[in-house]
Amino acid sequence: MRNRRLPLVGAFAAVVVVVALLVIATRGSSTSQTEVRDAGSTTNVSEAETSASSSSTTIAPVPVTDPTPTGPYTTPDMPVAVAVSTTTGLRSGDVVSATASPENGSPVYGVEARLCSGTASIKFDGQLFPTRAGMCLPKPFAEGTDSFVEVKNEPPYGPVVVKFRVGTGSQTIALQDGTQSTITCDSAHPCQIVLKMQYPNGFGFQGVPVTFR
Repeated sequence: MRNRRLPLVGAFAAVVVVVALLVIATRGSSTSQTEVRDAGSTTNVSEAETSASSSSTTIAPVPVTDPTPTGPYTTPDMPVAVAVSTTTGLRSGDVVSATASPENGSPVYGVEARLCSGTASIKFDGQLFPTRAGMCLPKPFAEGTDSFVEVKNEPPYGPVVVKFRVGTGSQTIALQDGTQSTITCDSAHPCQIVLKMQYPNGFGFQGVPVTFR
């Protein structure tokens, strides 16, 4: 009897070992599949984020640039109103009358006037100096015409009247930096009279276009 029981015990033990190995193998396979699924999910999210990040970095804003203003300019919010006489179809020697009237109780201390290029946009005092900026005439085109007129006001500092004799011609100016500038005023080249108004705490500019025949 003892000899017959030993083979049965051995066989039972072998079956237990095989079952245990199968359980372990099944668990390992399940764990590996889960890890593979998790890894695949992580990879997919990373690719989506990378794609979104790449697409966002390729979108660039469209630059907006303002063109540089040219031509007659008027200083905003000046406490001075300007009225002018006829400025079209002029001939050399014709007079343009400009009246600068104070507004809102602000006096006008004086007015300067220069004949300048029609394409100049005078916004600063230094631009009026002929040999510095080359935008305005340093001398008249001809006798009986003006390149610069200044009228100083007196108390009670009311309206100021400037009478400017325009001229026609062409003039080349030698500038301080060694370059040259040419200003032409004729039927094909409009010019402007630039007024500089002086008032309390500052001054302002107004360009008055003039054309010739």
